[in-house]
Amino acid sequence: MRQSQRFNPKEPPATKASRRRSASHSARHILLSATEIFVGLRKHTIEETGIFLELARNLLPDTPIEDRREISKLLSGHAEIPDDLQEVLARDDDAQTAAPALRNSPRLSVDLLKALANNGPELSRQAIAERPSLRESVIDALCDHAEASVIKILLGRDDITLSKTHQAKLSRRSEIVATLGLELAGRDALHPDGLMGQFLHLPAPLKKQAIATAEMTSLVKQAQTPGGTMSQRPDMNRLQIQEALVKAALDQNRTSFATLLSQSLGLSRQTCNFLMQEDQGEGLTIALKALGMPEFETTTILIRMLGENTQLIDLRGLLRMHRTLSNGAAEALVGQWLLHDQGNQRTAARHSSQYQDASGRKLPVKTPLADRGANTRKKVRFAKSSEG
Repeated sequence: MRQSQRFNPKEPPATKASRRRSASHSARHILLSATEIFVGLRKHTIEETGIFLELARNLLPDTPIEDRREISKLLSGHAEIPDDLQEVLARDDDAQTAAPALRNSPRLSVDLLKALANNGPELSRQAIAERPSLRESVIDALCDHAEASVIKILLGRDDITLSKTHQAKLSRRSEIVATLGLELAGRDALHPDGLMGQFLHLPAPLKKQAIATAEMTSLVKQAQTPGGTMSQRPDMNRLQIQEALVKAALDQNRTSFATLLSQSLGLSRQTCNFLMQEDQGEGLTIALKALGMPEFETTTILIRMLGENTQLIDLRGLLRMHRTLSNGAAEALVGQWLLHDQGNQRTAARHSSQYQDASGRKLPVKTPLADRGANTRKKVRFAKSSEG
């Protein structure tokens, strides 16, 4: 009797493992597929929206970063995307995932926008600056913290007019004035005091404007002084300081020179060190004029401190500035540098502490989906958002 051979349907272990990997891969990408279907429909029933939202709650934490970025792009232009899902995407730790929601979602909470404007990252600030409308408080935070590229976006918008407060904030930020000074001036967004305070960082065309502003300030001050002129009585202490500065310059003792300059003008040591850089001859000349330094001694100091790297024609220009600049204008400029230094010190002290919300809680900007590496699946809690 012939025996029939039976086929054993059991799969090889390698095939089963391959199928498990394939199934796992498909599960990780299922939310992107569902999103493509969701946005492909013009309208949705309440049931369809609820199903998609529940799917997002469960799958978004385990969705790969590339898929999250694509999902955010797809949903950002869709009219019926649930607000709470947009809020979660806007809070994503990955800035490229958050950007489309930050840029396009009309009902994000103002607290979220302000926190990101304060703490960054810069890509998030850029997306916020490109929103169709911005609250005053959000613009305020951007003026405090955003880099020049983001401020340039604000300046380029016809629908945004920077307030006097915003102008003052920007005028106090050296890196912004150095990069965007001409644009700020073109929109009358440079505060006069800020213009003088940022003299050391201004582009050349704006330095003349700052000096003209200082001269006007000096004239106003003279007009308000009884007798019409300010006292020019010799000051023995100032004469001693002048002699000490000349000696330090002759000795080329830059440390001693910066210390004396700081003590006599009240400027920070950092600013005084900056004044001795080879491209800051105008600033050093103004500082010496504010101390009442005579032209001959000023010439000696400039030659000893800057002569090695300064062309003769530039040195002549500095001495011409020393002759034409009034003492009052020089003092007005240095006075604004001093206020700028003090403002920087206060800002540094304020920024050294962590950002806190109104209730006093520490407010690191973290997404509810931060723990994506966890082995167990976590459901996401969607918070109600208020209009931003």
